[in-house]
Amino acid sequence: MLRSTLAGGGYQDPRGVVQRPLFSSAVSSKAPSGAPSAAALVAIAMVAAAGCSNGSGDQITNPAALGMTDTTPPYYSDGQLTLYQVQSPVALPVRAMTQADRQAVGHAPPGTPYPRGVFLRAQDEAVEVHYTLSNVDTSPHDVWLLIDPWNEFVRWRPGITVVNDEVTQPNYGYDLEFVVPARDRIEGTITFDDTHEIAIKLASVENLLSNMAQGQAASGNMFDSTAIANNIFNPANRSNSTPPDPLYTPWIPPVVAGITGFDLGLRTSESANVAVEISIEVQDLRGDRFVPQDLSNARTMGPPDTVLSPPSARF
Repeated sequence: MLRSTLAGGGYQDPRGVVQRPLFSSAVSSKAPSGAPSAAALVAIAMVAAAGCSNGSGDQITNPAALGMTDTTPPYYSDGQLTLYQVQSPVALPVRAMTQADRQAVGHAPPGTPYPRGVFLRAQDEAVEVHYTLSNVDTSPHDVWLLIDPWNEFVRWRPGITVVNDEVTQPNYGYDLEFVVPARDRIEGTITFDDTHEIAIKLASVENLLSNMAQGQAASGNMFDSTAIANNIFNPANRSNSTPPDPLYTPWIPPVVAGITGFDLGLRTSESANVAVEISIEVQDLRGDRFVPQDLSNARTMGPPDTVLSPPSARF
């Protein structure tokens, strides 16, 4: 029997009103007055962007939206497991580095996986993501909300791991699982603490895989870098757990690069008409790392060129 570990693990509140995923995101379910199509939900979200500028480094970004329809082709299918997935890049308004910035950050701090010093550190930002998942079908769907993070150095692309002939599993990014009722929606928040943890997770996996590439990590049958990367990214595991996680804590670098964006995604195991809309609250805690929204012509950092994946990932 094929076992598919689709990441996350929500539970249904016994009162039948609130849907909560594991991890610390706050979630509520609200029934919409109508049931527009998934494509219409995306269009409405993008039109709403015009009213969200506040002209400061601390800001709520323009909404971003993503939809999946029942005509979306499979992302992965092996005859036993079929997954449908859509993703779209969402860049945070981190300003582009200048030549002076590059000189100022200098060399990579000891014990870090970075090719140079870090421009945006995790403590320089506070990021909170507000999301609404919508299902316009007449039947409920299991939906995974995917956040595959970036920092200024790497872009996480987890892919799929075929463990053996009977086990296929998606690798972890930040994945939350929900059961979205028919013609309904779920609202929630990925908190400031959550996104800070996501930054630590990405930096730790970057450190793990960098050490593997340099031949400095342990080897042998007991060491599986894909399994350790999945352990680190698993939302149930935290960097500050007590006692420390022996497969996570040793890989946390002394300097953690901040999140500069992410690939927003939806995943289902069946054809579905679903959508997600997000807005992001950004606080520039350093005061000079983000572009205010009233500076529309300012250059932003955008996604990094380097894609990082687990060694066994398939796409």
